[in-house]
Amino acid sequence: MRISYSELCLIGGSIESNVERLRASGAEEIELILDGAGWDSFEIRMARIAASLKSMSVDYSIHVPVWDLNLVCENAAMRVAVLEAYKKTIEFGALLGARHIVLHTGWSSDRHFSKEKARERAKDSIEALSRFNEDFSQLLLVENIGGPGASLFTQDQFAAFLEGCPEDLGYIVDIGHANLNGWDLGALFPALGARLRALHLHDNDGRTDSHLPLCRGCVDWKKTLDLVAELGTEPTLILEYNIGTELKALEEGKAFLKAWMDDRARLAHT
Repeated sequence: MRISYSELCLIGGSIESNVERLRASGAEEIELILDGAGWDSFEIRMARIAASLKSMSVDYSIHVPVWDLNLVCENAAMRVAVLEAYKKTIEFGALLGARHIVLHTGWSSDRHFSKEKARERAKDSIEALSRFNEDFSQLLLVENIGGPGASLFTQDQFAAFLEGCPEDLGYIVDIGHANLNGWDLGALFPALGARLRALHLHDNDGRTDSHLPLCRGCVDWKKTLDLVAELGTEPTLILEYNIGTELKALEEGKAFLKAWMDDRARLAHT
């Protein structure tokens, strides 16, 4: 399985500097997240940025911009703007040769608004992005986001979300977010099947979406990784730690995952 570092921990720095720092900390693959000053007006610099990043001897995936962008918000003009931002991300992914692009479905911003209506908007938007993607052939992965109040989905609703959708759409399961919602990964992973292509790995206390390094919260990582081993596929494992997390924590997380992989390989040969 490939191990990737998310750029989240370095948001605010220059793009190339962030990539260099992550590479120096052992990154072989980086998930770029298109937030922060370094990505300002990137849509008019896409070709130059892509050429620069491709020269840096590392593989990439891309996360759509997150802050202040809600794909299912209650303002129609804002929904259109978010959809356009996601389309630009897909265009950039094609230029960069990204392994996948992470999509957010949006979240419920107030209990007075209908989650059912929000899910309808999310499905319409994700299908529109899939149609747009026909010219770019990117792997688009839908992520579970938010805690119990903000999340649009129950576990079963999330598993059913992509039913009938084209094959360019898959899932990325965020383990920290699943922990906040009390989801049963042992039931979720088989329900997602071959569409499960990647995992966001971070920890928390079960109440706050703190994006802690592995083993610093209450996630049962042995149980989680044992379930990953049972998948029969090789999802990308992405360490997605909070803004300001020391890069040493990424190195430690990678070492933890490598040790698990080594143990798994030894067991397979005994």
